[in-house]
Amino acid sequence: MRKYKTINNIFLISFFFFLLCLFSIFDLKADNVKESRITINWEEFRSLLKLDVDEMRLSWEEFSKLMEQTGAKYEPEYRVDKGEVVLTREEFKKLIDKMKPPTGDGLTPPADYILIRATYNGIMGKESTSFTVLLNLEIFDKDKKTYLKIPLFQESLAISEIKLDGNPASVITQGGWHYLSTDKVGRHLVRIRFSIKSSPDKGSPGLNFSIPQTPITYINLDIPRTNLEVDIQNAQGIRKTEIENHTIVKGYTSPSSYMNISWKKEDKKIRRGPARIYSEVFNLLSIEADAISVTSICELNVMQNTINVLTLTVPSDYQVIDVKGGGLGGWSIREEGERQLLDISFEYSFEGTKVLTIKSEKLLEEETIVSDFDGFEVLNAVRESGYVAGEVKSDARAEVGDFENLEMIDFQKIPYQLSNLSARPILFAFKYVRHPFNMIVRITKYEKEEALTSFIDFAKVLTLFTEDGKMVHQVTFTMQNLWDQFLKINLPENVSIWSVYVNGKREKASKDDDGRILIPLMRSARQADGSLIPFDVEIIYSESLGSFSFLGKKRHYFPTTDILINKVEWNLYLPVNYDYVNFVGDLNPKIEEVILVSESELRTGDMPDEDFEEIELKEEAAGISAPVMSRKLDDLTLNKERGQITTGKAGLLSLKVNIPLSGKKYSFEKKIVEREEELFLGFTYANELIKRLVIVILIIIPLAVLFKKRKMFLPIYRVMSRSFVRLFDLLALALRPKEFFIIITVVLFLWILTKTYWYYPLLSFVLILFFVVSVVRFVKSREQ
Repeated sequence: MRKYKTINNIFLISFFFFLLCLFSIFDLKADNVKESRITINWEEFRSLLKLDVDEMRLSWEEFSKLMEQTGAKYEPEYRVDKGEVVLTREEFKKLIDKMKPPTGDGLTPPADYILIRATYNGIMGKESTSFTVLLNLEIFDKDKKTYLKIPLFQESLAISEIKLDGNPASVITQGGWHYLSTDKVGRHLVRIRFSIKSSPDKGSPGLNFSIPQTPITYINLDIPRTNLEVDIQNAQGIRKTEIENHTIVKGYTSPSSYMNISWKKEDKKIRRGPARIYSEVFNLLSIEADAISVTSICELNVMQNTINVLTLTVPSDYQVIDVKGGGLGGWSIREEGERQLLDISFEYSFEGTKVLTIKSEKLLEEETIVSDFDGFEVLNAVRESGYVAGEVKSDARAEVGDFENLEMIDFQKIPYQLSNLSARPILFAFKYVRHPFNMIVRITKYEKEEALTSFIDFAKVLTLFTEDGKMVHQVTFTMQNLWDQFLKINLPENVSIWSVYVNGKREKASKDDDGRILIPLMRSARQADGSLIPFDVEIIYSESLGSFSFLGKKRHYFPTTDILINKVEWNLYLPVNYDYVNFVGDLNPKIEEVILVSESELRTGDMPDEDFEEIELKEEAAGISAPVMSRKLDDLTLNKERGQITTGKAGLLSLKVNIPLSGKKYSFEKKIVEREEELFLGFTYANELIKRLVIVILIIIPLAVLFKKRKMFLPIYRVMSRSFVRLFDLLALALRPKEFFIIITVVLFLWILTKTYWYYPLLSFVLILFFVVSVVRFVKSREQ
C-alpha cells in the first residue's frame, strides 16, 4: 500500500513538472515574438503620408461607388489625371458627408392584405339559398399598427354570421358594403353565412350577387331539383351529380367580382333525321394556250344534321388539282364505274354554311378542238344550282356551241363570285338549276405575235463635218432591254470605230456574217413599281466623205438598227464658211438655235462658261431662218488644260478625243423609226464668196438700170421730193413742244397699257427719256 502511494506521488510530481516546462516554452516564444519597429523623422513621415498634398486620388470604380452612395444628387468638383479621379480634401470630406447610411434588407409587402382562396357552399331552399363562405386571407405587418377595412359583401345580402378565426369579427357597414375591421397580422380564416332570395321553380331561376375577387374560387351548390342544365359564369370544369331529388354542382371559377348562376330544365333529345344539303356552285373556265383551267366555288348549306364527308362527281376528262376550305381534313379521288368521285373530309362534323374552292384542269392537244364541260355535282344534295362563265387567257378564241339544261344570262347579272375571280372580260355566262347539264366550247388557237423585248426610247446622233470631207459621229441610244443579247447596227463600209460604251462601261463590238456591228447589251433593272430602268449605248466612229467645193450637195445615212426607235434626233455641225439650203431627207427640221463655234476658241479652251455671245445669222436653212447661238454645246464639255473635247455621257468617259469642232449646228428629228428603216439627210451648200458675188451683182444691175433710164424716172423723183418736203414740214410741226409732249404722252400710255415694256426694256427707257425731255420743253415754252 505504501509502495502504491509512492508511485502516485512520483507521477503527480512528474506531471506538474511537465506542465511547468510547457508554460515556460510558451512564455519563451511569446518573449521572442516582438513587434517590428522603425524610427523616421517627422519630415519623412509627412512625405510618406502626403500630408502636405491637399488631394485624394481614387480609381474611377471607387469614385462611382461613392457617388452611388450619395444618390447621385451631389457631384463634387474633380479632375482626371492618369486614369484616376483627383479630389481636394475638402471636396472628399463633403462627398463622405453626403453619403447615405445603408438601408436595411427588409422587403416591402405588395399590399396591406391579400385574399388567397374563397369557398362557397350553398344549399337552395324553397324561398332562398343559404351560403357558407370560407375566406383565406393574409394581413402583412406594418411599421405602424393600424386597423384595416377589408370589403366582404354588399349589404343587400342577409348576413347572419361573420367570424374571424372562430371568434366573432368586427364588421363595419359603409357605402353599401360590409367591411371586416381588424388589426391582426398573419394568415386568417373568415367564416361568413348569408342568405339570398331564390326559388328553383318561380320566376327566372338564377342567383346573382357581388363577391370579393380571389385568385381561387370554389363553389359547391345543392339544388333540390333534377334534370337541370346548370351554368355558372366564368366556371371551369363544372361537375354535376344527381343524388335522389337533388343536383349537386361543383367547380372552380376564374377571378371575378360577380357570382352568376343559372339553371333550366334539360331539353328532351329529339331524334334528328339525315342531313339536308343545299349547294350552289360557281364555275369559271379559263381557256389557256394548252389547257382549260376551272375554278369552282362551292357554297354549302347543311341543315337538320351534321356531316363530316362530302362527295362530288368530277367533270369528264378533268383532273382535280387542289381543294381548299375552312376545317378541311383532306381530299381524294376514286373511280366508280365510268365516273370520278371527289371525296372531301372535314376535321369535325359541321352544320350550317361552308365554302369550298376546287381547282381542276383539262389539257388541250390539237390546234382547233372542241371541249365539253358538265360541272361538279354534289351527291345527295337536296337542291343544287350554279353558274358557268368563261374567259380567255391566251392567243385563242373561244365560242360556245351546243349547250343543254343551261340558261344564258346577261353580263350585268353575273354573280360577284365569278366577276371577282376574273380580271379579264367574261366571254359567256350561263345558269343552271339542276344536274345534268353540258356545254361544248370550240377553241381556235392563233399564232403568237412576239412582243417587244427591246426598245430604244431615244436615239441622238452628233455628226461633225470638216471641209476636207472627214466626219465624226457620236450615236447614243437610250434603251430598255429584256432578253436581246446584241444591238445590231448597219454602218457604211470603211468606217473606223473609236469606242463603244454600254451603261458607262467600255465594250468590244464585233461583226456578224452580214457585216452588221454587234454591240453586247445588258438586261435592264426594274424599279420598285416594276418599270424598266433605261441605259445608254454609245458608239463613236468616223468616216470620209468628199471634201467641200465652192458649190455642191452632200448626203448621209442614219445608222439603221434591228430595234424599234421611238424618237431620233440628228444634229449636224457643218463648216462655217458655207451657206446651206435645200435640206432634204426623211427627218423633219427641228426649230433650234444654230451654234457657231470658232476653231481657235476650241484649241485654246477659251470658251465662255455661261453664255455664248449672241450672233445674228441671216442665212436660211430648209426654209427656216437661222436663230441665234445657243447657250451650251449639246453633251460636250471642254478640257481647258489640254484643249480637248470630251463627251459628258457614256461615250468617252475614259477616252480623250481631239475633235476640231467648228461650224453651224442644224437639228432634225423623226418619231417612230421601224426596224432596219433607212433614214438619210441631204443638203446643198455654197461658199460665202459665191454668195457675196451674187449680192454684188444683184445690187449693181438695178443701179445700172436706174442710171441708164434716169430721164424716164425724173417725174417720179419730183413727186417723191415734194412728198418728202411735206413730210419734213409735218415732222417739224410734231416736234413743237406742245405737240411733241402730247404725242409722247399718248405713245407712252399705250406702251404701258399693252405691257410691252417687259420685252423691250431699252426702248422703254428711250420713251421715258423722250417724255422727260418733252415735259421740260413744254414747261419752258409756257414760261416764254
